[in-house]
Formats: sequence, C-alpha cells, structure tokens
Amino acid sequence: MAETVGADVAGELARAGAEEQDRILEERAAAVADVMADGFGRTHPEFAAKSGFARWQLAALAVVATAALAGLAAAPMALLALLSAVVTAYSLLHVVVTLAGLADEGPRAGAGEVPPAEAELPFYTVLVPAYREAGVIGGLVRHLAALDYPPDRLEVLVLVERHDPGTAREVLAADPPPFVRLVRLPPGPPQTKPRSVNLGLLLARGELLVVFDAEDRPDPGQLRRVAARFAARGADLACVQARLLFHNAAGNWLTRQFAMEYALRFTLALPGLVRLGMPVPLGGTSNHFRTATLRAVGGWDAWNVTEDADLGMRCAAMGHRTETIGSVTWEEALGAVRPYVRQRTRWFKGFLLTAVVHTRRPRRTVRRFGVPGLLTLLGIVAGAAVTSFVQPLLAALTLIGLCGLSWSPVGAGLLLPSVAAQAVAALVWTALTFTAARRAGLGAPWHALLTPLVSVLWWFAAWRAVHQLVFSRFSWEKTPHGTGVS
Repeated sequence: MAETVGADVAGELARAGAEEQDRILEERAAAVADVMADGFGRTHPEFAAKSGFARWQLAALAVVATAALAGLAAAPMALLALLSAVVTAYSLLHVVVTLAGLADEGPRAGAGEVPPAEAELPFYTVLVPAYREAGVIGGLVRHLAALDYPPDRLEVLVLVERHDPGTAREVLAADPPPFVRLVRLPPGPPQTKPRSVNLGLLLARGELLVVFDAEDRPDPGQLRRVAARFAARGADLACVQARLLFHNAAGNWLTRQFAMEYALRFTLALPGLVRLGMPVPLGGTSNHFRTATLRAVGGWDAWNVTEDADLGMRCAAMGHRTETIGSVTWEEALGAVRPYVRQRTRWFKGFLLTAVVHTRRPRRTVRRFGVPGLLTLLGIVAGAAVTSFVQPLLAALTLIGLCGLSWSPVGAGLLLPSVAAQAVAALVWTALTFTAARRAGLGAPWHALLTPLVSVLWWFAAWRAVHQLVFSRFSWEKTPHGTGVS
C-alpha cells in the first residue's frame, strides 16, 4: 500500500509545475516524507542499508573477533604480522591506483570534448541540501547566480528543513535570481542529506543533475564542461565527479592535512580508479548525473550515512560508469579536532555499512563487481575504516614486541618484518601525500611528513564508527561550516 501511495505522489510531483509541487508538499507532506525516507528501500531492498546485516555476515564477524582474541592471547606477534600485512596491502593498493592517476593526468584529459552549442545545452538541475547553514548559504546562492550557464536552462533547488528558518531567511536575503527556488522539506526521519536530495530528485526537471554543498564554490564553467563530457560519452556514463579542494588549506595544521588528503583522493586516486576500470566511491558533492539514470538506480539511500560512496558502488553494480573531471569545486576544510573526528566517524561508519550492503549475497557481489570492483569495495572503501580500526592494536603490539614484553614466543621471528612493513606503509602514505600536494599546487607540501600523526585521529574515528555501527547505525553527525578557519 505504501509503495502504491509513494508512486502516486512521486508521479504527481514529476508532472506538476513549481507552484503545484509546493502545494503537494504541503497537503501530502506525510506521503512525500515517506518516499524521501523509505521509497528507495521498497524499490531496491537488496541495496538498502536499513535491512542491516545478513546472518552470514554476523557469523563471520563473530569468527574474526574470536580468532583475533585467540591470536592475541596465544600468538601476539603472529597477530602483529597479520595486521601489518593487511595495512601494507592497503597501502600498496593505493600505490597502484595513485600511479594510474598520475598517468591519467595531463593534456589528454578531456581531449576530443566539444561543448554543446548554446541552443543544445541540456536543462540542468542543481540540488543544494542545506541544514543549519545560515552562515554560508548566502555566499553559495550568489555564486550560483554567476554560473556560466544559460539561466533559461537552469534550476537551482535549495532544500531546507522547515524547522530551519535561519537558513531559509539567508537564501532569500541573497537576492536569488528566478532560477533559484527555495524548497521546504516535509518533516520526518532520518534527518540526513540523502533524504533531502531525494526530494530534489523527485522535483528535478533537468536532463542533468548535480549536488553542491552549502559551503561549495564550484568553478563557474563546471556545468558546461560536464555537459560536454556527457555529450562525448555513451549512455552508460552515469556520473561525472568533479575535483574537490579546499580554499582554506593554509588555515592551520589540520586544514593542511585535510587538504592534502583531498588532493590525494580527488587529484590522483579517483582518476586512477577510472583509468583502471574500477568503481568510484563518489565524494559528497559536485557529482553530476544523468537524471534518468539516477532515478533508474533508485536515487540515494536516506539511511546510509555515506550515501555518496554507496551510490557510486551501486551505479557500478548496475552496469553504469563514473568518470572524473578536472574542474574544481572549492570547499572549506575543518580546522578543529572534534568536528573532524565526528565527520570522519560518519565516513568510516558509512564505508563499513556500504560494504555490508553490497556483500550480503557474495555470489551476486562477485558477478556484479568482478575483481576490480571487489578491490574498490573491500580494499578501498571498507579498507579505509578497517585499517584505521586495527592500527591502534598494531601500534600496541609493536611496542610490546620491541620492549620484549610479549607473553608468548610464538611468531617472535615475525617482529622485525612486521615493523619493516609498517615503516614501508608509513613511507608510502607520506610519499603519496607529498606527490598529491605537489600535483594540486598546495603550499608547503613538506607537511606530508605529518601525515602519520593525523592518522591517530582516524584511529579514534574508526573505533567510534564501529561502536555507532552497533548501537546507532543511522545517526548523522552534522558537519559545521563557516567556522572562520582560513
């Protein structure tokens, strides 16, 4: 029954004009809220985060935890060697991907792309989910008003919660042009970004669609460049991910580290994944879609706290491709430890949840992804959280071994190889980060030497993520913007 009602209200919204859509949002708020939150779970239940763990996954986790405890008690140095091997393999996978990204950079990128003539540019929908963003949303509205794109082929939907009047006031105070529309969301759980953009997808009229965050400042010509990319590629291209960098990278030591991490991911790693034919876990903003394809794959899962990475993997699982483009969107790096850890907690929790979702049926997972896809899903997405989770134990066991405090002689000869492997992994990450910082034009790339230190924050975040995965799987820790760190 709910599925029928949801399909009815979705159809009404798709057929209606802006004023009629606003009326439907008021009069049928409960039905719309249900589609925003749970429509995806009804149409694509096998990909829904809300379905939780499969029984075999819980059993496998229990076996792994039991084996780890047994190894810790009986052969701590052997466990140290195993964990060192996991971390080293993760680092070496990133080396391969990054080298592919290095090879992909250069004049050949974008070759042969001819921008569509003015009259042939597709209608574009821009979605801006904004919650408690009064400090930055006005700047984005003014920036979007200056985009290099025909106003008559552009709509900007600013999606604001009804109980957030401050953000709505700032949108209107920015004197938005006619193609900018303020949309007030029907209330309902979960209060997450993917729930918000699901409403935008229901309302969207564009052939192409992009998501920008409230603090973003995209390259004014980005929409034209992406339209040219879609026009030059086949229909199997579902998404084009723009590059994300930070405008306040020089703010303090943490913003520098964050900026170098983003440079590594968006300048080298994601282009490397594309070059190797591997799925791309999307960033949370500046991902451009064919709207029809986005609807076909179900939109966003409102209950997955890294809806972006999940959507990138789902696109690949359903036979669609993602590419990257050099056009930059400038964002604001977090410059304080607490919000940084909270944001990273959400990312790690979502990465683990995404891995759970896409491996519930192992045989189907292998058929859909193949080896390249499994390397992304398990080695890149889940691997980021898993390696950060095990590293505190790795550090403790290393210290115990070096101090001669091991309570078991089993595996004692593996201590030095394990320490060497960890040193190699640390050097690899430092070198990759330095290379990415240089490639992205960041100042003081020598700050890459501090990368192993910031990983301690990742340890805290990974342990918090696992705790939340058990006790508060769908909680969303809001990232603050407009902090003034610059």
